[in-house]
Amino acid sequence: MKRIHIDFPIDAKVQENSEACVMALGFFDGVHLGHQEIIKQAKQIADRKNLKLAVMTFFPHPSSVIPKGPTVTKYLTPLPVKMKIFEQLGVDLMYVVEFNAQVAKIPHDKFVDDYLAGLHVRHVIAGFDYKYGFKGKGSMEQMVIDSADRFEVTAVSKFTREQQKVGSTLLRELLSSGKVEKVRTYLGKDYEMNGLMNGQGGKVEVMIDSDYFLPCSGLYEVTVLYQGIRAKGVCEISSQIANDRLQVRLFHESLIGHDQPVIVAWNNFIADFDMEEFHAQANMLDVSL
Repeated sequence: MKRIHIDFPIDAKVQENSEACVMALGFFDGVHLGHQEIIKQAKQIADRKNLKLAVMTFFPHPSSVIPKGPTVTKYLTPLPVKMKIFEQLGVDLMYVVEFNAQVAKIPHDKFVDDYLAGLHVRHVIAGFDYKYGFKGKGSMEQMVIDSADRFEVTAVSKFTREQQKVGSTLLRELLSSGKVEKVRTYLGKDYEMNGLMNGQGGKVEVMIDSDYFLPCSGLYEVTVLYQGIRAKGVCEISSQIANDRLQVRLFHESLIGHDQPVIVAWNNFIADFDMEEFHAQANMLDVSL
């Protein structure tokens, strides 16, 4: 997969060198089941039309620039992780637009001219509630008008699970209340974090991207994954611990080596806790076989 970074104003050379494509639009934080449905439909169209499959995302999150509602500064999928997931889903081109004050002021029709038609887009697909352009005046209905027959437009209807709209906001709410076990319903798997493990044996530290959105403080059952090895354990989240380090106590000594890339999957919330009580209980666990 090819990654293309776009600054403001968009470089004419980027437009000239762009390949005809089907473009999926969205921030795609988490790449949850709703996002996956958009990309799945986009891939079907791209395959049928023999075009490249592209996605366009933004960084940082627009809420960090536009003072409206909650500000998102931590991500379910930091940009490098999002890129890997896109590649696994068959995406050929990933456009990353640097979102800043100038981009926020682009009129909706100008955005379509420069960032879609200008990139040789032949078909645009996004969620039914996707907004674009200055003050979000562009909608999927407006996209049909702004396209001026230069490309086709598909709006994907609301995607739900258990009568809830699947969305990144819902996932953050679940994590913020410790309901990690409910995330898999909307994500399609446990919430995961990629990291680098330090230490061996029962007590380990996993270094993660500081951009990750962490669950609320508490004690969690987790699974550490490494090349087919699944090591169960518990992980503490506390305001006293750096947000780029996960303290994990494995139930059994692991075969995972020092400084190895791992994935931490969040399985269940165990309890609220204080630091001293956690360590007292952890020391009572039998972590050796």
